[in-house]
Amino acid sequence: MFKATAAGKPVDYTRFFVDPHWWLFCFLIMALNFLLLAFDPLPKLFMGDSESYLWTAWSGWMPPDRSFLYGYVIRWSSLWTGSLTSLLILQAFLGAATSLVVAIVCRSVFGLAPGFSYLFGVLCSLDPLQLVWERYVMTETVSLFFYALMLLFSFLYLKQRRLWQLAIVQILSLLVISFRMSYLLVVQVSAFVLPLIAFLPEIRAAFWKHPSKLSKTSAIKSAGLHVTFSILLMFVLLQGYRQLNGRLAGREPAFLHSSGLSVLTTWAPILKPTDSPDPRLSELIAKGDQFRLNDLWARDGQLYSPGGLVDQWKQIEPNAAISDQVAKQTALNALLRRPMDVVTLGAKTFLHYWNFEHIRRQAKVELGKTLNNWPKKRTWGVATHFHLSPPLPQDAKKYTLLQRYFLRSQPYHYIVLLSPFACVGLIFFVSEGDVSLLFLHSWILFGTVTILSKNVSLRYLQPMSLLTILIFAVLVKAVIDRRSQSTSHAAP
Repeated sequence: MFKATAAGKPVDYTRFFVDPHWWLFCFLIMALNFLLLAFDPLPKLFMGDSESYLWTAWSGWMPPDRSFLYGYVIRWSSLWTGSLTSLLILQAFLGAATSLVVAIVCRSVFGLAPGFSYLFGVLCSLDPLQLVWERYVMTETVSLFFYALMLLFSFLYLKQRRLWQLAIVQILSLLVISFRMSYLLVVQVSAFVLPLIAFLPEIRAAFWKHPSKLSKTSAIKSAGLHVTFSILLMFVLLQGYRQLNGRLAGREPAFLHSSGLSVLTTWAPILKPTDSPDPRLSELIAKGDQFRLNDLWARDGQLYSPGGLVDQWKQIEPNAAISDQVAKQTALNALLRRPMDVVTLGAKTFLHYWNFEHIRRQAKVELGKTLNNWPKKRTWGVATHFHLSPPLPQDAKKYTLLQRYFLRSQPYHYIVLLSPFACVGLIFFVSEGDVSLLFLHSWILFGTVTILSKNVSLRYLQPMSLLTILIFAVLVKAVIDRRSQSTSHAAP
């Protein structure tokens, strides 16, 4: 039943299939998700993300600032039906599947008892940061499912250190960023660090416990092989994505064709004229006081609003590839010359999450409760095809079941926001590689929602919420193990 691992730790692949409660749990999770779908069955839109994805599904247009694959999921699942209900059914199914993956991780990887494993699976299924987005034409649900699978195979790789598992992690990583580019930094860092975490006990033993030349060479060779394989495979897959994205868009290869402009506006308040390699952009930055360049809370407007930094820069340099490349180099120069200023921007963004009234207003905006939250003229045909119609004025401010649940769960959002700090404490008490992986992912995502974000958004916390559930699962396991050890030592 058990298969020995390279690290000497068994992974039980069959325990779920011989447990009759597993199949009942699967049925209940699926039933719960589809029951909630019956109570809250209508698709929701958040402009302009939803508009972008619908337009991709309708016309094949490639968005310059978003991953493109979700638009094709809409095309494959809903274009032929003429209704987005099929998309919501798919997302409800994937939301339930994510919960099942969490239960598998808790049972087979962390070694929790079935009852606790199923409990954390249910908590994932009821996660307000997951549930509400299952009704939206947004990438959150699909990308989170593949991210959960990526974590599962990462944990299995830490236990067994098989190259084929590492390959699956990289393939799943590619799928994750194909749906949501905000995972890119997690994917890139994990490709290098994951094998190091896996071989760290062996390297430590070779250098400290058995400091022979042969053991050191063997440990370094094994770790080096896996690191090299992981990085090369990641490079090939990501370059393939860039080439495909560029070919479909009819442009140069790129992850996103406006990533430079996005980062430039994210760090706009700290820019100096000397950061830009182009004197035209330097001159524009020098005039920043005229369009609130130094205003921390005007960064979103610098990217999207008329008269903002990007709007003015595009008028000066109309070539999209050149304008984005210059913007990217300018932002990189600012980071290299004043890294602490960038960190300070992230700290200010983090502190703004504690402005409770602003967060609540922002949450309502992201739920689509604004007057302009409807497709623009070019997508009227798309809305007609999918039988979408704007809400009646008297219904515009009404909230559905899951929207109310999302808004009332605000205290939980702060648990998620602080979960990386909890992981810092946990890593000192649990030496397993699983905790190191959770620590790595949680802090990279924390940096993404602070240092690499222009504003605060509860939607950005969704992948961190999945990690929060797993962090608490590890904490419960650690408490149970310590109590067991105390009981065994106290026994005569």
